[in-house]
Amino acid sequence: MIYGKLWLVVRPTVGIPLFLGAVAVGSFAVHVALLTNTTWVKKFLNGNAPAATASIDATTPTAAATPSTQVASIAPAPRQ
Repeated sequence: MIYGKLWLVVRPTVGIPLFLGAVAVGSFAVHVALLTNTTWVKKFLNGNAPAATASIDATTPTAAATPSTQVASIAPAPRQ
């Protein structure tokens, strides 16, 4: 543990609940911010389907031939 000496100053019976409480408050604050500042999260959590979805166009043309680029390989120098 990097900060092992911390428990010489702060007792674990105080430090661990304080740390877990801070994590809980931070997580709650992030979730409240998401719910109040976005429109799609409320709809998602209520189970409403999205208004528009992305789709792949099947008529997209593909390459007619393979690329003609060739890569040269470098052979190792012969041993003497």
